[in-house]
Amino acid sequence: MALKYKHTLLLVDDEESIIKSLQRIFRKEGYETYTALSGQEGLKRLKEAEKPFSLIVSDQRMPEMTGAQFLEKAKKIFPHAIRILLTGYSDMDAIVGAVNKGEIHRYLTKPWNDDDLLLQVRQALEQYELVVENRRLLALTKKQNKELSELNKHLEEKVAERTREIGEKNKELSRLNRELESSLYNSLRAFASLVEMHTPALAGHGRRVGVFSRQIAMLLDLPEDEVTQIEIAGLLHDIGKFGFRQKLLDYEEDRWTMADNELFHKHPERGQATVQFIDKLENVGLMIRSHHEEYNGQGYPDQLAGEEIPLGARIIAVVDAYDKIVNLKLGVDRSFEGVARASKVAQAQDYSTEDEVLQRAAILHLKQDDFTRYDASVVKLFLRVLKATGILYAMEKELSVENLREGMVLSRSLYSSSGQFLLSHNTTLTKNHISKLTALHESDPITENIYVVEN
Repeated sequence: MALKYKHTLLLVDDEESIIKSLQRIFRKEGYETYTALSGQEGLKRLKEAEKPFSLIVSDQRMPEMTGAQFLEKAKKIFPHAIRILLTGYSDMDAIVGAVNKGEIHRYLTKPWNDDDLLLQVRQALEQYELVVENRRLLALTKKQNKELSELNKHLEEKVAERTREIGEKNKELSRLNRELESSLYNSLRAFASLVEMHTPALAGHGRRVGVFSRQIAMLLDLPEDEVTQIEIAGLLHDIGKFGFRQKLLDYEEDRWTMADNELFHKHPERGQATVQFIDKLENVGLMIRSHHEEYNGQGYPDQLAGEEIPLGARIIAVVDAYDKIVNLKLGVDRSFEGVARASKVAQAQDYSTEDEVLQRAAILHLKQDDFTRYDASVVKLFLRVLKATGILYAMEKELSVENLREGMVLSRSLYSSSGQFLLSHNTTLTKNHISKLTALHESDPITENIYVVEN
């Protein structure tokens, strides 16, 4: 039976030559291996692991802690991992102890036959995959049984009631729901524009984070509603800073008091509290709350790690860091560890302007901190967006207000030069839209190009 998953193995032996020999054997099979030279080191490896081990191989005779003792402790950390004991001498007491306490699945003697060892490990991993699949199916069955039970309780009365109503109301409800969601998101975009007007230090930052976050989400082929929610969360991610004093907005940390520091680190929670009572914004609130979480679990406020962090928050974290360095010029020597070093690297590569140096420093910072602060897969997508925006929007046209025509569709949300929200993406332009934009352009010029596609 072919193995379905990528497996990670831990090899424990106090003889380095044995470890290298085992690694050489397993490398040919494509297994990912980690090693330890003692039981204590092996336990540390297990406790610090970022993903589960499928199989653990341990020598029996090691100083301070025997293989049987180590496997007994390892079982408590990764109870589902396959455990194999290597022994080079006849010690039935040790083997019996390992079977009873460490629940080893088998033991092998030294010296071993390579082919036999590979066969035994492969069979063990097949058993491991069967157990994993069984647990998944049991969980799925339990969930489906619960749902089925709930449905059956009210099935007859619901069928009679819903059958009469669904046909005539479904289309109308769907249309109204889309209109309500569109109205809600447009109101939020307008609200974000007002916040920026009253907090000049954040001007444009939320808009840029929202636009880039949307582009990354689109590359992931997420549903349109989820893409829009990620955009809105990016637009509003700093709403918890509204009302902050200037020294907080300028990241002048050397002037912060303990109360300032505590207040600043509360802004993700304040941001979530601002939107959490608005229908359909629960996920937006969670993304706002988690946009300062770090992939290694060292962020705030909840110390989430890896994929525990909402996808939208992982996207916003990457774009937020980039924009702070490039456009707000924050972090080159204080906001992000390693950015100063990245800036020096960029300067050494003969980037002549400050903007080019900052952009290069921001990119190097993201690359250096992927898998620590940031999700490496999101960083990769963001760099792809930066490099190929023109390709992603190959069908777009960049037009001025004077060249707009009825029937064109906005491919990006439209803001005035002062940051006021005007129209959302996907708006089909009418004569009325164009007339209003032309009038507004005369009093508050729209200096940036307008992005449209032909309908």
